[in-house]
This record gives sequence, C-alpha cells and structure tokens, in this order.
Amino acid sequence: MTPSGPKLDFIGASETIITVAFNPLNSHDNYELQWKEYPQKWDSDGQSKSINSKEVTRTGNNKIQTNIEDLNPGTTYTVRLRVLSAVASEESTAPGKPSPELIIDTEAVSCTPKASQCAIM
Repeated sequence: MTPSGPKLDFIGASETIITVAFNPLNSHDNYELQWKEYPQKWDSDGQSKSINSKEVTRTGNNKIQTNIEDLNPGTTYTVRLRVLSAVASEESTAPGKPSPELIIDTEAVSCTPKASQCAIM
C-alpha cells in the first residue's frame, strides 16, 4: 500500500511562483505535486508535476525544494503532494493519499518601486 504524501512546507511566494519543500520518504522516490486555484475542483482543474527524488537537488537539511511556476498574480492556490511509487517497485501501485493541503496566496502585481533610490544632484 502506498503511504500518504509527506507534509509540505511553505517556503515563499511571488507574483507568479510558489515555492514549497518536503522531506522525501526513504521508501519512495516518485511524487506528484498538485495545485489548483482555490476553490476549484481537483478532478477538473488540478494541475501537477512529477518529482523524482533521485533527480533533484536537495537543500542542506535533505529536503526537496521545488517551484510551481506560471501562476496568476493575486490568486489563492491549494497545493498538495502525493506519493506515486516505491523506490525499486517494478509494479504499478495506486498513488497514496494526498498530503494535508496548503492554501497559499500569490502576491498581487505592485505598481510601486521595489526599492527606494536617492539621487544627489
């Protein structure tokens, strides 16, 4: 039986990118990161990307950090993670239950300058 997805940690969000991280399971390599605009339905509106824990760079504390890109500014998203398959599994197994969902807002587009600047004339 495939276990539930590991808990996601929120790292940050910009106008079009959400960054999350998780501790991979020792017993499983393949994960599916899923997201959707809140309150849309997972079945019809969910998007996803596959993550193989052997093919990604890990942070200093051995977590996998990944970005969800091309998002809409000023929008609320729901994000979750599922385990897809075991490390050495040749047989296909049903995906595990999703991790607890994170609800994250992307930043709104700002019309103000990002940094203040002075000019001496």
